[in-house]
Amino acid sequence: MSDQDKKMKAKYCCAVAVLMVLTSAAMSAPVLTGNQQALPEPTNINATDAADKSAATTPKSTSSVPVTISVPAGARQTFAGFGASMGNWDGEYQSLPKAQRLRLAQMFWRDLNFKILRLWFNVDNYSPTRGTHDLSLFRKQYVRSGAIADAKANGVTTLLLAPDHIPPYMRAGDKADGPINDAEIENFVTLIAEAIRQLRDEDGITIHATGIENEPDMTPTQLVRAVKRLRAELDARGLKLVKIIASEASSADDRFYSHLEAFKADANIWNSLAGISSHSYNMAATDKAASYIVGADGRNTKEYWMTEASDNGPEEEGMTGVPAIRAASLASRFLNDMNHRVTHWVHFLGLEDTKAPHTDDATRIIAYQTNPFRSKVLKKYYTYQQLAQAFDVGAVFRDSQSSLDGDMTWTYGQKPHLFASTARNPNGTWSMGVCNFTADNFLNVQGWADDKWNIEQGGHTPGQTFTVTIRVDELRNHKDVPFVVHRTNETVKNAPSETVIMKNGEVTITVAPLELVTLRSKRRI
Repeated sequence: MSDQDKKMKAKYCCAVAVLMVLTSAAMSAPVLTGNQQALPEPTNINATDAADKSAATTPKSTSSVPVTISVPAGARQTFAGFGASMGNWDGEYQSLPKAQRLRLAQMFWRDLNFKILRLWFNVDNYSPTRGTHDLSLFRKQYVRSGAIADAKANGVTTLLLAPDHIPPYMRAGDKADGPINDAEIENFVTLIAEAIRQLRDEDGITIHATGIENEPDMTPTQLVRAVKRLRAELDARGLKLVKIIASEASSADDRFYSHLEAFKADANIWNSLAGISSHSYNMAATDKAASYIVGADGRNTKEYWMTEASDNGPEEEGMTGVPAIRAASLASRFLNDMNHRVTHWVHFLGLEDTKAPHTDDATRIIAYQTNPFRSKVLKKYYTYQQLAQAFDVGAVFRDSQSSLDGDMTWTYGQKPHLFASTARNPNGTWSMGVCNFTADNFLNVQGWADDKWNIEQGGHTPGQTFTVTIRVDELRNHKDVPFVVHRTNETVKNAPSETVIMKNGEVTITVAPLELVTLRSKRRI
């Protein structure tokens, strides 16, 4: 199999996995087994429980490998925040008692400091026949359920529309996700614009950004036409402030690059896009994808939205094994993407119900069951919280290079040992994040994949502890700057650890297998 064939297989498998998740969630969402009966206390964004604080140490290791992370001077992109989508296709969210619903919303949106809510818009349900414009499913999912209101009450600032599914009368075949009849491109995106207008005028809902289609089965030429018409239709409805992002490809691969080439070849189309967008499954953001939005001054010329990331398969609460690998995987992909100019980072399903016996809770951050009420908070919750506490909205990222793995790119094949990224927060503090993606094995990580795939696409084995020295060029003239360290590993969840001192722009920490370590300066620098 050629390298190109392998890349196409990776893209295809990721797309199939996500489609399977959406289908199962829409039809019968997944389950909980052995969960607590009562909802856990919301975790304060500035604190962890006392047990974690006292245990915040690096797991023991017999040896440590030295690695240097170099951070050259130069601001690149401004971070707009984390987010997640909610499905709520069957209306489970509104069936929760109000007190439990509000506690879940606070625990998820506010305690994680997530700012973006991605809203699934099934266009085939909105327009099952030509001329029909029916928002009843969308309103059940998000408006009447209180999902949007609860999210906004807990700090969400951005609503992102995720158009999905081609109406039956527009399809070129029998698949809901396309391909689309070529003559229907303009008609399809006109439906998106009209739905956004209806939500504004009839429901008082402001959509801030929209895609064209989730993981589109469209040619580059069709996507160019779609962007052109969608911008015109939005503007004609007084929706000039609604951003268009594209193409929301399943991977940062050759197919995605062909979309970007087509967009950039037409100045009007390029100017119509607020940002480029892709997903971070097996092939996350890369230098090539980022190269399309690099300005002469080294800063981004456009936003880069990562609008989906997760894993697949059953998952339970736990500190080790598969839950630990998945939590480290998502932290690694986030750090990879920040190191490749991504500005918005959105998890697949954040707060979602689950039903036995077909659980796919690896896609979720918090999974809940309505009757009887149960919930489980998966380990990735704490890595997300740790990252959100380290990197504020408005943080400006720098480039990072590893002496061991170079650019540290999460793409097809075996993944790098370490992922790292560094940023300056709006209040003048600096933060760094490092995740060790080595382990004794990577079996069973993707529920849809066989062992061969999980091994070939996993990290390095066996697990290794690294002594990581971070050198930040912009901080070389500053002496004795204290940084507070937080850790998530096999024993602790987002726990305060030691305070380390940076001297002349250099600081050293240890990072154990599957451990996420973040550092934040105690003062403005």
